[in-house]
Amino acid sequence: MNYKNTTMMILLLAGLSAWGQELLSFDKALELTLANNYAISMAEVTNKIAVNNASKANNDFLPTVAASSGYNWTYFDGENRLITETRQFDANNSYNYNAAATVSYTLFNGLGRRYTYLQNKESAVLSQMQLQLVIQNTVVELATIFHEVARLTETLDFLNEAVNISIDRLKRAEYQYEYGQAKKLDVLNAKVDLNTDSINLISGLQQLENAKRDLNFVMGQEVSQDIMIDNAIAIRNDLLKDEVVSAAESQNIQLKINANNLRMNEYAIGASKSTWMPSINANAGYQYRGTEDPNGAFLIGSSNYGPQAGLSLNWTIFNGANQTQVKNAKLNLLSQQIEGKSLAQQIKSQALNSFTTYKNQLFILNSQADNVATAQDNFNRSKEAFTLGQINSIEFRQAQLNLLNAEQALSAAKYDAKNAEFQVLAVMGILVE
Repeated sequence: MNYKNTTMMILLLAGLSAWGQELLSFDKALELTLANNYAISMAEVTNKIAVNNASKANNDFLPTVAASSGYNWTYFDGENRLITETRQFDANNSYNYNAAATVSYTLFNGLGRRYTYLQNKESAVLSQMQLQLVIQNTVVELATIFHEVARLTETLDFLNEAVNISIDRLKRAEYQYEYGQAKKLDVLNAKVDLNTDSINLISGLQQLENAKRDLNFVMGQEVSQDIMIDNAIAIRNDLLKDEVVSAAESQNIQLKINANNLRMNEYAIGASKSTWMPSINANAGYQYRGTEDPNGAFLIGSSNYGPQAGLSLNWTIFNGANQTQVKNAKLNLLSQQIEGKSLAQQIKSQALNSFTTYKNQLFILNSQADNVATAQDNFNRSKEAFTLGQINSIEFRQAQLNLLNAEQALSAAKYDAKNAEFQVLAVMGILVE
Protein backbone atom coordinates (compact mmCIF):
# COMPACT_ATOMS: atom_id res chain seq x y z
CA MET A 1 0.00 0.00 0.00
CA ASN A 2 1.07 3.62 -0.56
CA TYR A 3 1.05 4.47 3.15
CA LYS A 4 3.63 1.75 3.74
CA ASN A 5 5.98 3.15 1.08
CA THR A 6 5.55 6.65 2.46
CA THR A 7 6.30 5.52 5.98
CA MET A 8 9.39 3.63 4.92
CA MET A 9 10.64 6.72 3.08
CA ILE A 10 10.18 8.76 6.26
CA LEU A 11 12.15 6.23 8.27
CA LEU A 12 14.89 6.22 5.64
CA LEU A 13 15.20 10.01 5.66
CA ALA A 14 15.27 10.08 9.43
CA GLY A 15 18.10 7.58 9.72
CA LEU A 16 20.10 8.09 6.53
CA SER A 17 22.32 10.92 7.79
CA ALA A 18 23.63 8.81 10.67
CA TRP A 19 25.10 6.18 8.34
CA GLY A 20 28.88 5.96 8.77
CA GLN A 21 29.18 9.45 10.30
CA GLU A 22 31.46 10.23 13.24
CA LEU A 23 29.62 11.45 16.32
CA LEU A 24 30.28 15.00 17.49
CA SER A 25 30.95 15.18 21.23
CA PHE A 26 30.23 18.29 23.28
CA ASP A 27 33.95 18.76 23.97
CA LYS A 28 34.67 18.78 20.24
CA ALA A 29 31.79 21.18 19.64
CA LEU A 30 33.21 23.44 22.35
CA GLU A 31 36.65 23.32 20.73
CA LEU A 32 35.17 24.35 17.36
CA THR A 33 33.15 27.12 18.98
CA LEU A 34 36.10 28.63 20.82
CA ALA A 35 38.13 28.59 17.59
CA ASN A 36 35.52 29.73 15.08
CA ASN A 37 32.55 31.45 16.74
CA TYR A 38 31.98 34.88 15.19
CA ALA A 39 31.09 36.74 18.39
CA ILE A 40 34.16 35.35 20.18
CA SER A 41 36.41 36.23 17.23
CA MET A 42 35.16 39.83 17.20
CA ALA A 43 35.62 40.12 20.97
CA GLU A 44 39.19 38.84 20.63
CA VAL A 45 39.95 41.56 18.07
CA THR A 46 38.50 44.20 20.39
CA ASN A 47 40.63 42.86 23.23
CA LYS A 48 43.80 43.11 21.12
CA ILE A 49 42.98 46.74 20.33
CA ALA A 50 42.56 47.47 24.06
CA VAL A 51 45.91 45.81 24.81
CA ASN A 52 47.59 47.95 22.15
CA ASN A 53 46.02 51.09 23.62
CA ALA A 54 47.43 50.20 27.04
CA SER A 55 51.06 50.26 25.88
CA LYS A 56 53.40 52.96 27.19
CA ALA A 57 54.14 54.02 23.63
CA ASN A 58 50.49 54.97 23.24
CA ASN A 59 50.38 56.95 26.48
CA ASP A 60 53.13 59.58 25.98
CA PHE A 61 55.81 57.79 27.99
CA LEU A 62 58.21 57.90 25.04
CA PRO A 63 59.71 61.05 23.50
CA THR A 64 58.61 62.39 20.15
CA VAL A 65 61.31 62.50 17.48
CA ALA A 66 60.67 64.56 14.36
CA ALA A 67 62.64 65.57 11.29
CA SER A 68 61.81 68.26 8.79
CA SER A 69 63.36 69.83 5.73
CA GLY A 70 62.46 72.30 3.04
CA TYR A 71 63.79 73.67 -0.24
CA ASN A 72 62.43 76.64 -2.21
CA TRP A 73 63.53 77.90 -5.59
CA THR A 74 62.62 81.21 -7.23
CA TYR A 75 63.51 82.88 -10.51
CA PHE A 76 63.09 86.68 -10.32
CA ASP A 77 63.79 89.61 -12.61
CA GLY A 78 63.42 93.23 -11.44
CA GLU A 79 65.11 96.16 -9.71
CA ASN A 80 66.37 97.34 -6.32
CA ARG A 81 65.58 100.94 -5.43
CA LEU A 82 68.01 102.71 -3.12
CA ILE A 83 67.90 106.28 -1.79
CA THR A 84 70.55 107.36 -4.18
CA GLU A 85 69.78 105.24 -7.18
CA THR A 86 67.77 102.42 -8.76
CA ARG A 87 69.65 99.30 -9.88
CA GLN A 88 68.30 96.89 -12.41
CA PHE A 89 69.19 93.19 -11.99
CA ASP A 90 69.06 90.36 -14.43
CA ALA A 91 66.84 87.35 -14.02
CA ASN A 92 68.53 84.82 -11.74
CA ASN A 93 67.91 81.87 -9.47
CA SER A 94 67.58 82.14 -5.69
CA TYR A 95 67.36 79.33 -3.13
CA ASN A 96 66.10 78.87 0.41
CA TYR A 97 66.66 75.61 2.27
CA ASN A 98 66.43 74.22 5.80
CA ALA A 99 66.63 70.98 7.76
CA ALA A 100 66.03 70.14 11.40
CA ALA A 101 65.81 67.18 13.76
CA THR A 102 64.09 67.63 17.12
CA VAL A 103 63.28 65.58 20.18
CA SER A 104 60.49 66.64 22.52
CA TYR A 105 59.29 65.09 25.76
CA THR A 106 56.77 65.95 28.43
CA LEU A 107 58.64 65.80 31.72
CA PHE A 108 55.60 66.36 33.90
CA ASN A 109 51.93 67.03 33.24
CA GLY A 110 50.35 66.90 36.66
CA LEU A 111 50.23 63.06 36.69
CA GLY A 112 47.67 63.16 33.89
CA ARG A 113 49.81 60.86 31.77
CA ARG A 114 50.06 58.34 34.62
CA TYR A 115 46.32 58.28 35.27
CA THR A 116 45.54 57.98 31.55
CA TYR A 117 47.95 55.07 31.35
CA LEU A 118 46.31 53.39 34.36
CA GLN A 119 42.87 53.90 32.80
CA ASN A 120 44.00 52.29 29.57
CA LYS A 121 45.55 49.40 31.51
CA GLU A 122 42.23 48.86 33.26
CA SER A 123 40.47 49.12 29.90
CA ALA A 124 42.63 46.25 28.66
CA VAL A 125 41.69 44.22 31.75
CA LEU A 126 38.04 45.15 31.21
CA SER A 127 38.25 44.04 27.59
CA GLN A 128 39.69 40.69 28.68
CA MET A 129 36.83 40.18 31.14
CA GLN A 130 34.29 41.19 28.52
CA LEU A 131 35.87 38.58 26.24
CA GLN A 132 35.43 36.01 29.02
CA LEU A 133 31.79 37.08 29.38
CA VAL A 134 31.22 36.65 25.63
CA ILE A 135 32.85 33.21 25.80
CA GLN A 136 30.74 32.26 28.84
CA ASN A 137 27.49 33.36 27.20
CA THR A 138 28.46 31.58 23.99
CA VAL A 139 29.24 28.35 25.86
CA VAL A 140 25.83 28.52 27.55
CA GLU A 141 24.24 29.12 24.14
CA LEU A 142 26.22 26.23 22.66
CA ALA A 143 25.10 23.91 25.48
CA THR A 144 21.46 24.89 25.01
CA ILE A 145 21.51 24.27 21.25
CA PHE A 146 23.69 21.15 21.47
CA HIS A 147 21.34 19.59 24.02
CA GLU A 148 18.33 20.60 21.94
CA VAL A 149 19.83 18.70 19.00
CA ALA A 150 20.39 15.74 21.31
CA ARG A 151 16.82 15.91 22.60
CA LEU A 152 15.37 16.12 19.11
CA THR A 153 17.56 13.21 18.01
CA GLU A 154 16.19 11.08 20.83
CA THR A 155 12.67 12.30 20.07
CA LEU A 156 13.13 11.17 16.48
CA ASP A 157 14.00 7.69 17.76
CA PHE A 158 10.84 7.66 19.88
CA LEU A 159 8.73 8.82 16.93
CA ASN A 160 10.33 6.18 14.71
CA GLU A 161 9.32 3.56 17.21
CA ALA A 162 5.82 5.01 17.39
CA VAL A 163 5.49 4.73 13.60
CA ASN A 164 6.68 1.12 13.66
CA ILE A 165 4.15 0.25 16.36
CA SER A 166 1.38 1.97 14.41
CA ILE A 167 2.35 0.04 11.24
CA ASP A 168 2.10 -3.26 13.10
CA ARG A 169 -1.20 -2.21 14.61
CA LEU A 170 -2.61 -1.28 11.20
CA LYS A 171 -1.47 -4.58 9.71
CA ARG A 172 -3.12 -6.45 12.55
CA ALA A 173 -6.36 -4.47 12.16
CA GLU A 174 -6.43 -5.17 8.41
CA TYR A 175 -5.87 -8.91 8.91
CA GLN A 176 -8.52 -9.06 11.61
CA TYR A 177 -10.95 -7.15 9.40
CA GLU A 178 -10.33 -9.52 6.48
CA TYR A 179 -11.18 -12.48 8.72
CA GLY A 180 -14.14 -10.75 10.33
CA GLN A 181 -12.48 -10.37 13.72
CA ALA A 182 -12.45 -6.54 13.69
CA LYS A 183 -14.58 -3.67 12.50
CA LYS A 184 -13.79 -1.30 9.68
CA LEU A 185 -13.67 1.44 12.33
CA ASP A 186 -10.62 -0.25 13.89
CA VAL A 187 -8.81 -0.10 10.56
CA LEU A 188 -9.71 3.55 10.05
CA ASN A 189 -8.57 4.48 13.56
CA ALA A 190 -5.27 2.68 13.00
CA LYS A 191 -4.75 4.57 9.73
CA VAL A 192 -5.47 7.93 11.38
CA ASP A 193 -3.03 7.16 14.20
CA LEU A 194 -0.35 6.08 11.73
CA ASN A 195 -0.81 9.26 9.73
CA THR A 196 -0.55 11.30 12.94
CA ASP A 197 2.65 9.52 13.95
CA SER A 198 4.09 10.00 10.45
CA ILE A 199 3.32 13.72 10.52
CA ASN A 200 4.92 14.00 13.96
CA LEU A 201 8.00 12.22 12.62
CA ILE A 202 8.29 14.58 9.66
CA SER A 203 7.84 17.59 11.96
CA GLY A 204 10.45 16.23 14.36
CA LEU A 205 12.89 15.73 11.49
CA GLN A 206 12.39 19.33 10.34
CA GLN A 207 12.96 20.66 13.87
CA LEU A 208 16.13 18.59 14.14
CA GLU A 209 17.51 19.93 10.86
CA ASN A 210 16.78 23.51 11.97
CA ALA A 211 18.52 22.92 15.29
CA LYS A 212 21.55 21.45 13.52
CA ARG A 213 21.86 24.59 11.41
CA ASP A 214 21.75 26.70 14.58
CA LEU A 215 24.45 24.51 16.12
CA ASN A 216 26.67 24.83 13.04
CA PHE A 217 26.33 28.62 13.19
CA VAL A 218 27.40 28.75 16.84
CA MET A 219 30.40 26.54 16.04
CA GLY A 220 31.33 28.83 13.13
CA GLN A 221 30.83 26.11 10.53
CA GLU A 222 28.98 25.99 7.22
CA VAL A 223 25.34 25.94 8.38
CA SER A 224 24.28 23.31 5.84
CA GLN A 225 26.87 20.80 7.04
CA ASP A 226 25.28 17.65 8.41
CA ILE A 227 26.28 16.54 11.89
CA MET A 228 25.44 13.68 14.22
CA ILE A 229 26.08 14.32 17.89
CA ASP A 230 27.06 12.14 20.80
CA ASN A 231 24.19 12.57 23.26
CA ALA A 232 25.93 10.95 26.22
CA ILE A 233 25.99 13.38 29.16
CA ALA A 234 26.95 13.34 32.81
CA ILE A 235 25.01 15.56 35.18
CA ARG A 236 26.60 16.79 38.39
CA ASN A 237 24.64 16.41 41.61
CA ASP A 238 27.28 17.70 44.03
CA LEU A 239 26.63 21.45 43.81
CA LEU A 240 25.75 23.03 47.17
CA LYS A 241 23.81 26.24 47.71
CA ASP A 242 26.30 27.94 50.03
CA GLU A 243 29.18 27.16 47.68
CA VAL A 244 27.24 28.47 44.70
CA VAL A 245 26.41 31.78 46.42
CA SER A 246 29.95 32.20 47.77
CA ALA A 247 31.53 31.60 44.36
CA ALA A 248 29.07 33.94 42.68
CA GLU A 249 29.89 36.75 45.11
CA SER A 250 33.66 36.37 44.61
CA GLN A 251 34.11 35.14 41.03
CA ASN A 252 31.13 36.25 38.98
CA ILE A 253 32.43 37.96 35.82
CA GLN A 254 29.87 40.78 35.91
CA LEU A 255 30.89 41.68 39.46
CA LYS A 256 34.54 41.70 38.39
CA ILE A 257 33.66 44.03 35.51
CA ASN A 258 31.91 46.38 37.93
CA ALA A 259 34.97 46.40 40.22
CA ASN A 260 37.12 47.22 37.20
CA ASN A 261 34.82 50.12 36.29
CA LEU A 262 35.15 51.45 39.85
CA ARG A 263 38.95 51.60 39.50
CA MET A 264 38.62 53.33 36.14
CA ASN A 265 36.35 55.96 37.68
CA GLU A 266 38.86 56.54 40.47
CA TYR A 267 41.59 57.09 37.89
CA ALA A 268 39.29 59.45 35.99
CA ILE A 269 39.12 61.66 39.09
CA GLY A 270 42.93 61.75 39.26
CA ALA A 271 43.15 62.55 35.55
CA SER A 272 40.69 65.44 35.96
CA LYS A 273 42.65 66.86 38.91
CA SER A 274 45.94 66.64 37.02
CA THR A 275 45.11 69.83 35.10
CA TRP A 276 45.35 71.76 38.36
CA MET A 277 49.12 71.25 38.25
CA PRO A 278 51.70 72.63 35.83
CA SER A 279 53.07 70.80 32.82
CA ILE A 280 56.75 70.90 31.89
CA ASN A 281 58.02 70.11 28.41
CA ALA A 282 61.55 69.79 27.10
CA ASN A 283 62.88 69.84 23.58
CA ALA A 284 66.24 69.60 21.84
CA GLY A 285 67.40 69.44 18.27
CA TYR A 286 69.77 70.44 15.53
CA GLN A 287 68.90 72.89 12.77
CA TYR A 288 70.44 73.97 9.49
CA ARG A 289 69.20 76.89 7.39
CA GLY A 290 70.59 78.59 4.32
CA THR A 291 69.81 80.97 1.46
CA GLU A 292 71.40 81.83 -1.88
CA ASP A 293 70.22 85.02 -3.64
CA PRO A 294 72.63 86.46 -6.25
CA ASN A 295 70.32 89.45 -6.74
CA GLY A 296 70.38 90.52 -3.10
CA ALA A 297 71.02 94.21 -2.57
CA PHE A 298 73.61 93.61 0.13
CA LEU A 299 73.39 89.98 1.29
CA ILE A 300 73.64 87.36 -1.46
CA GLY A 301 73.72 84.24 0.76
CA SER A 302 73.77 82.92 4.31
CA SER A 303 73.87 79.64 6.30
CA ASN A 304 73.07 78.89 9.95
CA TYR A 305 73.43 75.61 11.78
CA GLY A 306 73.76 74.29 15.30
CA PRO A 307 71.94 72.67 18.23
CA GLN A 308 69.02 74.08 20.15
CA ALA A 309 67.26 73.12 23.39
CA GLY A 310 64.56 74.50 25.58
CA LEU A 311 62.15 74.04 28.46
CA SER A 312 58.59 75.28 28.70
CA LEU A 313 56.18 75.45 31.60
CA ASN A 314 52.43 75.84 31.33
CA TRP A 315 50.13 76.24 34.30
CA THR A 316 46.42 76.92 34.08
CA ILE A 317 45.68 78.72 37.34
CA PHE A 318 41.90 78.49 37.03
CA ASN A 319 39.49 76.79 34.66
CA GLY A 320 35.84 76.53 35.63
CA ALA A 321 35.16 73.74 33.19
CA ASN A 322 37.84 71.62 34.87
CA GLN A 323 36.13 72.05 38.23
CA THR A 324 32.96 70.64 36.66
CA GLN A 325 34.88 67.69 35.21
CA VAL A 326 36.22 66.76 38.65
CA LYS A 327 32.76 67.00 40.20
CA ASN A 328 31.22 64.86 37.46
CA ALA A 329 34.01 62.29 37.77
CA LYS A 330 33.22 61.96 41.49
CA LEU A 331 29.52 61.60 40.71
CA ASN A 332 30.27 58.92 38.14
CA LEU A 333 32.23 57.03 40.80
CA LEU A 334 29.28 57.31 43.20
CA SER A 335 26.90 56.05 40.50
CA GLN A 336 29.22 53.10 39.82
CA GLN A 337 29.31 52.26 43.54
CA ILE A 338 25.50 52.26 43.71
CA GLU A 339 25.33 50.11 40.59
CA GLY A 340 27.80 47.70 42.21
CA LYS A 341 25.58 47.26 45.28
CA SER A 342 22.56 46.65 43.05
CA LEU A 343 24.48 44.21 40.86
CA ALA A 344 25.70 42.27 43.89
CA GLN A 345 22.12 41.64 44.96
CA GLN A 346 21.09 40.71 41.42
CA ILE A 347 23.91 38.18 41.14
CA LYS A 348 23.04 36.68 44.52
CA SER A 349 19.43 36.38 43.41
CA GLN A 350 20.52 34.78 40.11
CA ALA A 351 22.71 32.32 42.02
CA LEU A 352 19.86 31.28 44.31
CA ASN A 353 17.36 31.09 41.44
CA SER A 354 19.67 29.07 39.19
CA PHE A 355 20.52 26.70 42.05
CA THR A 356 16.83 26.18 42.86
CA THR A 357 16.10 25.47 39.19
CA TYR A 358 19.03 23.04 39.10
CA LYS A 359 17.81 21.10 42.16
CA ASN A 360 14.24 21.03 40.84
CA GLN A 361 15.41 19.71 37.48
CA LEU A 362 17.31 16.91 39.21
CA PHE A 363 14.12 15.96 41.07
CA ILE A 364 12.08 16.12 37.86
CA LEU A 365 14.69 13.95 36.11
CA ASN A 366 14.41 11.23 38.76
CA SER A 367 10.62 11.42 38.71
CA GLN A 368 10.46 11.20 34.93
CA ALA A 369 12.75 8.15 35.01
CA ASP A 370 10.23 6.45 37.31
CA ASN A 371 7.41 7.49 34.97
CA VAL A 372 9.15 5.92 31.98
CA ALA A 373 9.67 2.66 33.85
CA THR A 374 5.98 2.62 34.80
CA ALA A 375 4.80 3.59 31.31
CA GLN A 376 7.07 0.95 29.72
CA ASP A 377 5.68 -1.76 31.99
CA ASN A 378 2.13 -0.62 31.27
CA PHE A 379 2.80 -0.61 27.51
CA ASN A 380 4.29 -4.11 27.58
CA ARG A 381 1.28 -5.44 29.45
CA SER A 382 -1.12 -3.56 27.15
CA LYS A 383 0.63 -4.89 24.05
CA GLU A 384 0.29 -8.43 25.32
CA ALA A 385 -3.36 -7.88 26.24
CA PHE A 386 -4.04 -6.29 22.84
CA THR A 387 -2.48 -9.27 21.08
CA LEU A 388 -4.73 -11.57 23.07
CA GLY A 389 -7.75 -9.42 22.33
CA GLN A 390 -8.27 -8.49 25.98
CA ILE A 391 -8.23 -4.72 25.30
CA ASN A 392 -9.32 -2.72 22.27
CA SER A 393 -7.15 -0.59 19.97
CA ILE A 394 -8.08 2.67 21.69
CA GLU A 395 -6.79 1.41 25.03
CA PHE A 396 -3.64 0.13 23.38
CA ARG A 397 -3.14 3.46 21.62
CA GLN A 398 -3.45 5.27 24.94
CA ALA A 399 -0.76 3.06 26.47
CA GLN A 400 1.44 3.77 23.46
CA LEU A 401 0.95 7.54 23.81
CA ASN A 402 1.61 7.38 27.53
CA LEU A 403 4.96 5.71 26.89
CA LEU A 404 5.85 8.13 24.08
CA ASN A 405 5.03 11.15 26.23
CA ALA A 406 6.95 9.74 29.20
CA GLU A 407 10.03 9.05 27.06
CA GLN A 408 9.98 12.55 25.58
CA ALA A 409 9.49 14.09 29.03
CA LEU A 410 12.45 12.14 30.41
CA SER A 411 14.62 13.20 27.49
CA ALA A 412 13.66 16.86 27.99
CA ALA A 413 14.23 16.61 31.76
CA LYS A 414 17.70 15.18 31.22
CA TYR A 415 18.86 18.03 29.03
CA ASP A 416 17.03 20.66 31.07
CA ALA A 417 18.97 19.46 34.12
CA LYS A 418 22.27 19.70 32.23
CA ASN A 419 21.44 23.20 30.99
CA ALA A 420 20.50 24.20 34.54
CA GLU A 421 23.92 22.97 35.66
CA PHE A 422 25.58 25.20 33.04
CA GLN A 423 23.59 28.19 34.28
CA VAL A 424 24.75 27.58 37.85
CA LEU A 425 28.40 27.29 36.78
CA ALA A 426 28.06 30.48 34.73
CA VAL A 427 26.69 32.58 37.60
CA MET A 428 29.45 31.12 39.82
CA GLY A 429 32.00 32.47 37.33
CA ILE A 430 33.70 29.08 36.88
CA LEU A 431 32.23 27.98 33.56
CA VAL A 432 35.11 29.66 31.70
CA GLU A 433 38.37 29.06 33.52
